[in-house]
Amino acid sequence: MRTVSDLSPTSAAAPAPDPAPPAWPASGRLPWLLAWAAFVPVAVLRAGNLNDSDVFWQIRTGLLTIGRRAIPTTDPFSWTVHGRPWALNSWGFNVLVAAVYRLAGLPGVAWVCAGLVLAAAGLTLLLARRLGASPPVAGVALFLAAAPLAGWLQPRPELIDYVAVPALVLILGEATRQPGRLRWVIAVALLSAAWVNLHAAALLGVAIAACAALLLLARRGTRESGWWCAGAAVAAAAGAFLNPQGFGLVAQTAAVRSASAGAVAEWSHFDPASPMQWAILAAGAGAGIIAIRRGDGVLTGALAVCWAGAVLATRLQPVLVLLAVPVLAAWASRPGVLRYVRSRRLVLYPGAAVAVLALTAAALPSLGHIGRPNPAVYPHHVIADIPSGCRLFNSYLLGGLVLLERPDVPVSLDSRNDLYGARQVVADQRVLDGKSNAARALAGAGCVLVPPFSGLARELRANPGWRLVAAERAAALFVRVVQPATPRASASP
Repeated sequence: MRTVSDLSPTSAAAPAPDPAPPAWPASGRLPWLLAWAAFVPVAVLRAGNLNDSDVFWQIRTGLLTIGRRAIPTTDPFSWTVHGRPWALNSWGFNVLVAAVYRLAGLPGVAWVCAGLVLAAAGLTLLLARRLGASPPVAGVALFLAAAPLAGWLQPRPELIDYVAVPALVLILGEATRQPGRLRWVIAVALLSAAWVNLHAAALLGVAIAACAALLLLARRGTRESGWWCAGAAVAAAAGAFLNPQGFGLVAQTAAVRSASAGAVAEWSHFDPASPMQWAILAAGAGAGIIAIRRGDGVLTGALAVCWAGAVLATRLQPVLVLLAVPVLAAWASRPGVLRYVRSRRLVLYPGAAVAVLALTAAALPSLGHIGRPNPAVYPHHVIADIPSGCRLFNSYLLGGLVLLERPDVPVSLDSRNDLYGARQVVADQRVLDGKSNAARALAGAGCVLVPPFSGLARELRANPGWRLVAAERAAALFVRVVQPATPRASASP
């Protein structure tokens, strides 16, 4: 049976090479470096504006962890669920971005996360090379993958998953190609331990290794490799449980999904109305068929797990894309395809260069505002006007930035949906839309920070008990004319 490493360009089991000289030497580093460099503008473009609200409270939580030298176990930031038990699922990532924030602010955080994006791209290309793909074909495939990937490449702990999954597949490929080499099993355990403490999604790696082991054990000729892959799955599980929650990781993962499903878009199931999602699943299915035909149990298992995950939760679709790209690129790097590329190189090469240059030109303005919270979503100046200590009723997206910039202000909600629960997230959204009893929801609040054209904002403009004190295109700040009882002091730093 052929595995990931068996299919490298230098392997005897690889497809017969094209008798004609290749357009770019697959064995050289420069062509692969150029293929990777074509993805750099994508990372820069995404680093220009921060759109994901999680990163703001993650930085604040990391600063709190560093300051206390202990991981928080209860909520220290809100007035609605203050003191409720809270299990962090990315404490290591939080500390990482907090340390960078101390040194270089939000631009530093954006650059470090852009580095993670480029690391994921590099590992994807390395996997493509191991499978025998041509550098230009792999580079074009990754560049085209920027369309479905772009929206997910914000500073967020999921970037760790995008790095860890291709790395795991590469290691498992070595473990099955060289059965008896204990170092690869140990490498899986170390990867899993690092992964789970940066982001508690390492059980995905356990599922991938276990599925690959079952597929290899099912065939008589690959059972030795299968047993070593099974050992790697056990090592992945052992590494995954080396986290602050221990075996509670399973319950924590289930709780996060339960609290997010129906309340957070990225936890929603596959949307049949989305052409992009259809394209992602089709690419993943096609890559899976190719992996089966190549007899690669590791890739088949990884693609099967990620394809099923992408159907259940859209947040796994980027991982599926990163695994499909190398397989499809290797399949497309046939002698006939390469001959066609060479025959049309006077048109195709300049066309590819123009596409990369166009994206580079679009990304260049981002260099002037790397790490800037998107001004269309986040109201930097209005947040500064919130009275100190005022209990704030706010929309879902704004809570995180308030926690970062105004830790003296307790919030009603932020994007820690696993803490608040789906019911509260949905209920607060109904209040924001003007579809629920605002007076009841605002009973304990002294300030309100919501989008200026929301239903709640319209209600408060007409309510004499509230005064509009500041507004910009992203949010309006209202302060109660007669403040409620003095709030408890926030425990945030």
